[in-house]
Order: sequence, then structure tokens, then C-alpha cells
Amino acid sequence: MRQETKALLEQNNQRETLLSPDFQSVLTDMVVYLRASRLPFSLQEQVRQDITDMFLAGQARGASPAEIIGMDYKVFCDTILQELPQNNRRTQTLCTIRDMSLVLCVGMAVLFLPELIGVLLSHTPFLTLTLGKLIFLIVLITFAYALVENICKNAFTPTEKQNALIKNMHFLWLFVGFILLFFLKKPAWEIPFWVPLAVVVLLFLCYGLLSHYLD
Repeated sequence: MRQETKALLEQNNQRETLLSPDFQSVLTDMVVYLRASRLPFSLQEQVRQDITDMFLAGQARGASPAEIIGMDYKVFCDTILQELPQNNRRTQTLCTIRDMSLVLCVGMAVLFLPELIGVLLSHTPFLTLTLGKLIFLIVLITFAYALVENICKNAFTPTEKQNALIKNMHFLWLFVGFILLFFLKKPAWEIPFWVPLAVVVLLFLCYGLLSHYLD
């Protein structure tokens, strides 16, 4: 993340604490909704700053969020998105790669950490890679992506009106991944212990570089 964007993010976080709970709740929903858009992150924070300014001014004169931006917060956000430049397809693809790199990095670190400890204790230079682990990593990536997308797009939808089937399917998919991880333990490949370490490092570097370049 660029220094100016990081500074704006920290400033917005601090100024948000000056809002009352009602204003904070609306602002949080709006920010979550914007996170799922193709709006560059730096512009998202600029929009967040502008909305915070509007809310602080309205709060000072005793107005409610609806009196300031209208009753339909989603329409307000959509109007903003229509007026601002969006990420092109290439940049959006890079954003997806960035986010999935972090998820895969964390997933691999958690899966292989116990075996890496075993390698250090037993001095065995190889790790066992099972089919279950490979499938689980794929499940983890798709689960994280689908869950975040669903949360962001339903930011303004009351919980009781959200599609419970879709939400349950996300967690069912993750549960299937855990089942396969548990039962598909038959060794598939023996790989040098440094390979997953190198992959985790590369994924983390990929995430860091793309975050700086894109934000």
C-alpha cells in the first residue's frame, strides 16, 4: 500500500471514532459495499473521507444519516461509483490475484507448518503432499473469495432477507474441504521441505508487490 493511501486509511479510521454508533454502522456498511466494487482502493478511502466529513457535519447539527444522504444507502453508493473511474479488467484481475495470493499463503503456512516442525525435529528433508491438501487449498481460495463477495454485496441487505441457502453453501463447501483433507491422507508426492517454504515466500512477495502497485 502506498504511503499516502496508508496515511489516509489511518486518518479515516481515527476520524470514524468521532461518529456516533448510528453513523458508524451506516458508514461501515457503505465501506464494505465499496470494497466489492472496481473502485481503486485509494479512491475508496477518499470517498470514505468525504462521507465521514458529511456525517460529522450532519451529526454536529443533529441530523440523521438518512437526512444527509437519503434513505437508500445502496443507491447513494451506486451513484458515487458511476461518477468515479473504475479499475479496468486487467487491474481487477491483478487485484484478485493479490487477494488470493494472501489466502493461499496463509493456507499453505497453516497446512505445512506442523510438517515443517517435524522436518526440523527428524532431520528428514522431504514433506508429504497429499491429494487432500491440494484440494483443500483450492476449496479455501474459492470459499474465501465467494464469502467476501457475498458479504460485501449484501452489506445493505438485512440478515433475515439474505439468501440463507447461498450462505450455507459457502460453509458446506468449506466443510467438504475439511472432510477431504481428513480422509485423503494417502501420500501423493514427496517434495523437498524448502519447496512449500519458497512458495509461501513468493506468494507473500506477490501480495506485497501488488498491494503497493495497485493501491
